[in-house]
Amino acid sequence: MKTKNIYPASNSLRLKKIMAKYAPSEILYVPIDVAKYNHKACCINFFGDILTSAFEFPNNSHGVDFFILKVTRVVRTSGIKKILMGLESTGHYHRNLTLRLRALGHDVAVINPFDSWKERLNKNTKTDKIDLGSIAKALISGKFSSSYIPGGVYYNLRRATRTRRKFISRRGSSQNVITGLMDQLFPGLWDKDDSIFSDRWGKGSLLVIEHYPTPQRVLRLGEARLARFLRKNNTKLTEKTARKIISAARCSLASNNPCEQTMDILALNSHIKVYRLYREIIANLENEIAHLVVQTPGVYLLSIPGISVIYGAEITAEIGDISRFAYAKQIISSAGTCSRKSQTGEYDPQGLPMSKKGNKFLRTSLNQAALSLNAWCPDFNAYYTRKLVEKADKKRIARTATGNKLARLAFALMKHELLYRPHTLNSLTSNLRGYYIALYGKILEKLDRFSSEKILPKDNYLEQIKRKLEKKYAVDLSKLSESI
Repeated sequence: MKTKNIYPASNSLRLKKIMAKYAPSEILYVPIDVAKYNHKACCINFFGDILTSAFEFPNNSHGVDFFILKVTRVVRTSGIKKILMGLESTGHYHRNLTLRLRALGHDVAVINPFDSWKERLNKNTKTDKIDLGSIAKALISGKFSSSYIPGGVYYNLRRATRTRRKFISRRGSSQNVITGLMDQLFPGLWDKDDSIFSDRWGKGSLLVIEHYPTPQRVLRLGEARLARFLRKNNTKLTEKTARKIISAARCSLASNNPCEQTMDILALNSHIKVYRLYREIIANLENEIAHLVVQTPGVYLLSIPGISVIYGAEITAEIGDISRFAYAKQIISSAGTCSRKSQTGEYDPQGLPMSKKGNKFLRTSLNQAALSLNAWCPDFNAYYTRKLVEKADKKRIARTATGNKLARLAFALMKHELLYRPHTLNSLTSNLRGYYIALYGKILEKLDRFSSEKILPKDNYLEQIKRKLEKKYAVDLSKLSESI
């Protein structure tokens, strides 16, 4: 029978191993208060005695050497055999120090700041010394949750996906500004009911508003020269489009004062340049993301209808190394999409709001992917519809539940390296060989949208899928890869 423990699972195993090997008096605890330029640390034993008062060391190699020297002196004089270091997860400031100390062979715990805050006696007072004491208490008791620091391909994937998301937001802001300026300079050109351009952010539309942003300029140019301009710049717009633009210019309710339009036109051209730059950056990032996701088990998520390369990469980047999770509920908990719990005595309310204590990026990715799955995946659509009927007055619950279902499925596919198979596919009566070969082709189609000059490692996960299918169904998928 498995013994239950009041500490987090990883901390419980860690404590048992350390206490079985070392006596409490042989363990040294080193809390570190991380800052941007100078860190603070001290040395404390198991019983809370301060062996070295708080000292500062700079955030560089010399500072780390000084820190190690101070700790080593305490070890030599106190009969210490085991050193446990701990620091709070503070944005990006703790990352380099943690990696350097771990590279030197030290046991470093990255503590959630909320857990160390709970160890303070006075919650309203904060100093560096109080922070060191609270970190030490959490470190000694083991009552803390560790923050995950991704490495290797997972770090690169997380950096790429988060950077892309930021630029997507900035691109949207530029689009809003451009739209607002066009409403002033050329109202009616981007009419929502009678759109002249099939894509207002396409090449032809941007060229027109960049060179001829006002009705006066369009009318001065004329229909024939406008059509010639569109052909010369290799757009797909025809004389019919030029005629519509001229008609919109005649009906437009724009200002006739060119003095007032000067700065608006300058602002418009500036934001168009920024928008094009953002679009280029996002395209480059997406190519890199596609290159990285193939090197992770996240490529198995692409076998789910409705999960694009970007959705699969974002979920994989935020989950990180799947081996650190023992079961799927841990992923849901880390995303903060599980319900809050507030039970006392006979009072045990159900259906409380979700906790939102966790990785907000993972929570957002699961939430957005749930909408795509509802539209493209029949199994998830049925699940979403059922939840929507159960909670007709709370539609967000259906989307959150669908996201949690995706988290459970992602855990199974990535952990066991499996391709998605819908419930309607019977393993006895269905043509599994044809299904999986077609599914492999769909994965290649999703990846084919992106291009990267970098060469993939030979043993990437896409290649592993190919080899497994070729071995199991005695088929050559090389020609399929070349034709996509």
